[in-house]
Formats: sequence, C-alpha cells, structure tokens
Amino acid sequence: MVCAVRQCLFLNICALRLLTACRQELSTMKHEYISRQEIAICEKESGNEGESRQHTCCARYEKMIDVGYGISGEIIQIDAGHCRKLCPRHVSDDPGDASRPAVQKCSSDSHCRARAAKLERVSTLQGVRVIETIDACECSPETSCKRESYMHHVHSGTPHQAIVDVGICIGHCAKDLGCKPIRNNTISAKGPNGDEIYQVVEKCGCVGNCHRMDHMETVLDYSEVTIQEGTNTTDVRPVIRQINVGQCIGTCPGNETETCLLRDKKEPYRCLAGLYSKQHTCTPARFKVHEYRTRRGAKREVIQITQCACV
Repeated sequence: MVCAVRQCLFLNICALRLLTACRQELSTMKHEYISRQEIAICEKESGNEGESRQHTCCARYEKMIDVGYGISGEIIQIDAGHCRKLCPRHVSDDPGDASRPAVQKCSSDSHCRARAAKLERVSTLQGVRVIETIDACECSPETSCKRESYMHHVHSGTPHQAIVDVGICIGHCAKDLGCKPIRNNTISAKGPNGDEIYQVVEKCGCVGNCHRMDHMETVLDYSEVTIQEGTNTTDVRPVIRQINVGQCIGTCPGNETETCLLRDKKEPYRCLAGLYSKQHTCTPARFKVHEYRTRRGAKREVIQITQCACV
C-alpha cells in the first residue's frame, strides 16, 4: 500500500515537472515570436519613416544662378531657390514668423509649391536685373483649377518695399488642357522711379494652348435720347458700357516653315539666308459686333472676339 502511494506521488511530481518545462518552453517561444514581430514592425516603420521623409515635407532648397558680371569681372550669383517635396536634414525657421515654419508636413496627394517670392534687384555691369527668388514654400492640396495667392515682395529692404498678390493658377484639368489665366489685371506700386505696373491674375480656367483671354474696353454710349417732361427739348446722357473684347493668347503646335531669301548660285538647293515662321498662329476665329454712338452722334463699332483657333 505504501509503495503504491509513493509510486503515485512520484508520477505526479514527474508530471508536474514536465508541465512546468512545457510552460517555460512555450513562454520562451512566445517571447521569441513577439521579439521577431517587433523587429519586423520596427524595420517596416523605419522604412516607412524613410519613405515619408521623401514624400511628406515641403521645403525651400538652395538654387544658385548666374545673373551677370560685377565690376571686377567676377560672376554674380544669387540664390533663386526652389521648392521640393523632400525633408531636409537641417531646418532653420524664420524667427520673425513662428506661425510659418520653413518646412511643412504634406499629405501624399498634395503638391509643394512656392507661396511667396522676392523680386531681387541685382546691380551688374549690364545694368540692374530683377530676379524672382523663391522666399517660402507650402503644401497645396490636389484640387480643380483655381487661382491661388502668390505674394511678390517688391523693393524689399528699401523705403518702397511692398507686397503684391500677383496670383497663380494651380489645379487639375482634363486631358490636353492646362490651368491657365483667363483674366488678368494690373496694379501699381511706388518705386524709386515712380509708379510701377504689375500684372496680376484675376481668374483661372482649363484651356488649351490657344485660348481666348478676357480683355475689357469701356466706352461712353450716347445712343439713348430722353425727352424732358413738359418741354420739347431732348436730353442725351451717356451710358457707360464695358465690353469684353477678348484677346487670343497662346501658341499652336506645328513645324517651322522656311522662306528662302538667298540661294547658292552653284548649288540652288542650298539656302544661304531664310526666314523661319510657325506654321500655325493663334488668331481670332469668331466675332461679335457692338455698336454705340459718340457725343457728336457718329456711329462706332467695337469688335468682340468670341473664339480663338490655330489657323
């Protein structure tokens, strides 16, 4: 009886030791599996981090260009800058404006574009050259064609410094169409030699290479005649009419054509001098006529361009 009890206890102890060993082995295997998974995740995250660094930043990078020669004959260079969708290793934000960091985080489907530029005036032996240098970059989401702000800092660091929003056209268009200005305007700003005129974009649209652009004309129309009440006299008051006459802008695809002006006498097939011109030009194709009268009653016409084409 005692032997049977001892044998039973021995078997229980063996079973307990075996169960403990199995548990330890399973625990070790579990920790090794978790460690391998963590390493794999870390490697994946590391790869994604490297990839995100390539695609989630918008920053200004240096781009040196030659602008002319100095008084000693040396080449004058200036940092024109350009925007890249790449995270730089070293970042120096503008201490004057903490709300606009030098580097912006972008989503994968956004674009990195210039937000502001300076018109640097560089004195060279050829005279003063005005160079547009990128001042700041920003992320721009993918949208349809529209006008976005584009600031020009003019005469920076002088008593005439000013900021002009010249605008820029950005966005997606259908195939064979581009996001381009369809209406421009001009504004003036004080400069060292008087008022300076800057062209600004007012409206953008999806158009082809050859397209119609808005262009306004204003006339005083004296066509309307009113009879004063209680008298037999007439009163002619002008009506201000604004007519969008339009203009054709752009280029047309096509090879250059040669008009030979001078040929070789011995070898007539050789052209010694010739004129080269585009085969097609962007010209008005359809019109509309607006009539009005001058103060003296003369009849005048204003021709409005309604469509442009390559002819």
